[in-house]
Amino acid sequence: MPLRIFLALVPLLLLSSLVWGDELTKDDPALSQAPTPLERMVGEHLVYDISFLWFDRLAEARLSLEAIEPAGRYRATLVAQTLGVAAWLTGERVQRYVSVMERTADGHLRSLVHESRIIKGKGKKRGARSKRYTFDYEKKQVRYQRVKDGKAYKEKTFPLQEGSEGIPPADILTAFYNFRIGFFGPLRVGGEYAIPAFDKDGTSRILIKILPPEERRNRPFFPAEGLLCRVTVDQEIFDTGDGAVYAWFDEEGRPLRGMVENVLGLGDVRGILRK
Repeated sequence: MPLRIFLALVPLLLLSSLVWGDELTKDDPALSQAPTPLERMVGEHLVYDISFLWFDRLAEARLSLEAIEPAGRYRATLVAQTLGVAAWLTGERVQRYVSVMERTADGHLRSLVHESRIIKGKGKKRGARSKRYTFDYEKKQVRYQRVKDGKAYKEKTFPLQEGSEGIPPADILTAFYNFRIGFFGPLRVGGEYAIPAFDKDGTSRILIKILPPEERRNRPFFPAEGLLCRVTVDQEIFDTGDGAVYAWFDEEGRPLRGMVENVLGLGDVRGILRK
């Protein structure tokens, strides 16, 4: 199985960070979404089944958020791994993302440490390599490190520059949780959002659009009701071609389905929340 198919599985899970559990505003003809309080998200454990072509359960992915010490800090964890024959074809590969963040005086979350790790192999042949970002707000810089089997072998330092609206960039998980708690405003059909983020080259953006009806056609995987989001992230983060991922939310704001379209020109990678 090509490596890029596995990589395309991961962004489906991040979309579950967007919205969860609040009812849509019924009296708004544009259908807006109220933000979810951070306290309601702490302790969540969401599990998704992921399929591709004839593989109904090619992989599974898990997303969780927990409070840690000291008070006001949180850890978000996203783990995706292939199953069965797919696990053998990908070398028992596991992709793990962990973000440590803290809540600021104005209520939003800011990144402290973010690490993405790839674990592969079994027994003595099992190895890991990772990318780590450490945010230093006193020095106004971000340290980027590449680590293999516990040893750093490459390091860069970037200036920590605020975006055009005075918002500091965040790692991918922290940025999505900020979106979910309403820091960038409520979800609204036709709404577009540019969220400052960070990658190995410095500042980047996460682009989110809530698709209007005319842009939802020809996607039978998603029901006609609810909200459908298109999220575009830097290609370097997930290696998903154009970086676009789709997520569908039901009328209670639950992210039930996600999809990366036309991976490798073969078909769509699909994710469904496990009941």
